[in-house]
Amino acid sequence: MALWRAISQSLERRILARELTPATSSRRSSNSLGSSWSIATPSAERSPTCRKRGSSNPPRAGAAMCGGPRPHAAPAAPRFSEHVRERGRIPRTETLKLTARAADAKVAAQLGLRLGQPIIYLERRRFIDDEPTGISQHHFSHDRFPTFIEMYRARGSITQTLIDSGIPDYTRRRTAISARLPTADEAEQLHIPRHVPLLVHRYLNIDGLGRPLEYGISARRPRW
Repeated sequence: MALWRAISQSLERRILARELTPATSSRRSSNSLGSSWSIATPSAERSPTCRKRGSSNPPRAGAAMCGGPRPHAAPAAPRFSEHVRERGRIPRTETLKLTARAADAKVAAQLGLRLGQPIIYLERRRFIDDEPTGISQHHFSHDRFPTFIEMYRARGSITQTLIDSGIPDYTRRRTAISARLPTADEAEQLHIPRHVPLLVHRYLNIDGLGRPLEYGISARRPRW
């Protein structure tokens, strides 16, 4: 699971920085992933080691290569702004909504709260070189961060707000990735037609003690 989490984070950062574009073919994309991370892909041939062991089937898609892959430590995940700047691009975020509201069933379950408990809801639009690239929704416990709204308005940064609230760092616990068509509002906000799908990430960040910290949803525009 650590390897796939590292792959997911790496692909996410490269998509955000526009280093990746849709592959010209599924084989090209699959082979590139396999060679970069030492994993088997559907088109992978059996290695000599596998043949020596008498295996009659090639490795299943997504499995570690027979013969033992090189160990991969999960890379440190730089923040969005840091990674974009490293690529010579200019990141920017725009706050669309910042308010306190009651937690619905989904958010409450993710943050370990009771249904209806107050949460902080933050919605932002991200830009790279003044071009809109995505819309994100962030949810935090209001009881845990009662001054979040005022602090965020003064700082304009989630990371800095959390640092000043006693959370020096946080990690990604899990991410679910899917795709869907944009709503009319999302299409307008991101300057895309309604038939262009969005890459949607639903994730949970935890603090250093493993406690739920932030439940987020991001809808990102692909480069077409």
